[in-house]
Amino acid sequence: MEEKMQQNREMILLSARELVAQGGFKDAQIQAIADRAGVSSGLVYRYFENKNQVLIEVLNAAIHIEVNILNDIAHTQLSALEKLDRAVTTFVKRAMNSPRLSYSLLFEPVDPQFELERFQSKQLIKESIIKILTEGRHSGEFIFEDLNTTALCIVGAMTFVVIEPLSIAKTKRFDKSYKEYFVKQIADFCLQAVKVKHPQE
Repeated sequence: MEEKMQQNREMILLSARELVAQGGFKDAQIQAIADRAGVSSGLVYRYFENKNQVLIEVLNAAIHIEVNILNDIAHTQLSALEKLDRAVTTFVKRAMNSPRLSYSLLFEPVDPQFELERFQSKQLIKESIIKILTEGRHSGEFIFEDLNTTALCIVGAMTFVVIEPLSIAKTKRFDKSYKEYFVKQIADFCLQAVKVKHPQE
């Protein structure tokens, strides 16, 4: 019984995530979520109080995955410079693979409760970047004045870029080769902002 309940819950969340990825929060209505999951709307309300609670869980699950990936990178044996490059590159690439979902979870206007969860999620991403920046400062690879401000700027660059490929005028430009170029530009920008500059550079 408990296993079936858990399966229903996971299917509801997966369906909500897929709907958001297709058309944003406006498409993730309770009835649409239920239809996609193959359950009744009443069953959805047995697990979640409202649509907002469903979307918050979708956000938290998505951010948990991304933060774990960033933390795994932070704990590798790479140099701090290589870690930051990989962290930014990986995050942006993953966001660009599903720009509609990324935009909705990170930026689409929504109610205050969701905004609070969104803020807390970005704080978790920032904490992962802080680990890498702290290591780089100690190793002499990075130089910057304020740790928190620097981390905020890097997270801003990493997250805000998901808006770009959603522009109708620019969608055609985002083929595979241009995505690679775009992601590299973002990573290079973040690295140049903090890396110690040597005379030969």
